[in-house]
Amino acid sequence: MAWHKCGRRGVIEAVTGSGKTDVALTAIEDAVGRGLFALVIVPSRVLMEQWHDRLHRWRPDHQIGRLGDGYKDRPIDCDVLITTRHSAASRVPLPTSEEGGILIADECHGFGGAVLRKSLLPEYQERLGLTATLERSDDAVETILLPYFGGICYRYDFGSAISDGVCAQPRVGFMAVPLTHDERSEYDATEGRIVSARRQLKQIKGVPHQPFGDFLAAVHHLAANDAGPNGRAANDYLNAFSSRREIVATSSAKYEALGRFAPAIKDADGALLFTETVRAANHAIVRLDPLISIEIITGDTGRRDRITILDGLRDGRLDAVAAPRVLDEGVDVPNANLGLVVSASRTRRQMIQRMGRILRRKPLGSGARFVIIFAADTLEDPRFSEDRDGFLEEIEEIAEASRIFSPNEFDQLADFLDYSGPSVLIEPVVVGTFEAPDLAPEEITEWTPEEQPYLELRSPALPDIGKPKVVREKPRLSTGEHPVSLEAIGKQWALKCTGCGVTSEPTTYKWQAMDGKVTCECVR
Repeated sequence: MAWHKCGRRGVIEAVTGSGKTDVALTAIEDAVGRGLFALVIVPSRVLMEQWHDRLHRWRPDHQIGRLGDGYKDRPIDCDVLITTRHSAASRVPLPTSEEGGILIADECHGFGGAVLRKSLLPEYQERLGLTATLERSDDAVETILLPYFGGICYRYDFGSAISDGVCAQPRVGFMAVPLTHDERSEYDATEGRIVSARRQLKQIKGVPHQPFGDFLAAVHHLAANDAGPNGRAANDYLNAFSSRREIVATSSAKYEALGRFAPAIKDADGALLFTETVRAANHAIVRLDPLISIEIITGDTGRRDRITILDGLRDGRLDAVAAPRVLDEGVDVPNANLGLVVSASRTRRQMIQRMGRILRRKPLGSGARFVIIFAADTLEDPRFSEDRDGFLEEIEEIAEASRIFSPNEFDQLADFLDYSGPSVLIEPVVVGTFEAPDLAPEEITEWTPEEQPYLELRSPALPDIGKPKVVREKPRLSTGEHPVSLEAIGKQWALKCTGCGVTSEPTTYKWQAMDGKVTCECVR
């Protein structure tokens, strides 16, 4: 209903396992029933197959086509076409009927890149974006994604999902391990570079000092756009920051500690081991392979092998699967109730995805558990507030219990992880089957424009650019030399040229105005 109230345009930002795909299937069924063509754009070939299977089971009477990975189905030959982002950008599959079409963008946060944004085709008037968290390190959310989709129409976080019984509440154990002498020396030297660059960056007007996520967003902004000393300081900081993460991610003590978790992994109802790199995942495999049945999935793992591995975890032939980021987005992973994080992701978005793999609703007697192995007295240490990753607060807030354990407290950690979940399961409330009103978007009146149906997107304040990098871009929206602004005209919206003051034709929705143009008089 939230998507309909926004004129059938918007992003649904909801955690993994909460039903985003079901919403999309309902929207597709409604659109096809009205004579519209449906295009589903996904990040990968694996997801293309998952969507094809799901759609075929959902509506076996529909013609479901595929474009990409050797498939060459055409829009004219099907009701619904599933394609990868690259195929959509290069082959431009357009609606086949005069009524137009609906575009579904799965994992829509990934569509902001210079090439992939071309897959967001303007010919589709109905648009639905799906994501667990609409975050990027650049400005593409504000400049590309929200103008295309209109805004976030619905948001559903882990706290709400746990309260509703949709997701499981986890128990979280943090285990500290020490760096070796050489690792500590390298870490401290890199830390010195970071402190020096940070001192310079925090003297720049407009750079926020707290929270750390806002500071980091400002640094990325300067690194991408400033060609002067501020931009160089930002790049120095990010390079040292990345080196520091690599040191702690490959700490030898982490992999030595992994062997002690073999009994907990064997007793779990499936375990997932999260790393940042293939190298780190291989280290984990070498340490655990003599003790448990474990396999690795990387970006190079073939489709058939991937299916075999995931089926092995599903039916119990495998105790665990190690995955360097490849399972972060969208892949249909079997239920697992133990997650081991050897190296935390660089982004909150990826950690939200990883949490969702373990927090899917569990049967009675199966408790969701996380173990986060961190290098003590480093940026990973949850006891330090400076440079603390934002996901730590999030996972601690939703946890049934969380505790930090030192290296000599492993027995206490093992007892802590002996968790079988709540004594009573919360049953999610089922609200019934959605039936779309038989109305055109401009006729939907469940809301009034002054209520602002799109949710607010919190964006950090960004500093001014001292020396802009020269970037050649095509002009957007305005036909003149001046930028345009979005203006409220009564209960409607229009674009206004800031030079001559001419406005476009007022429309009911913000996204309709953003799709328009101003016939500018500045150069006449």
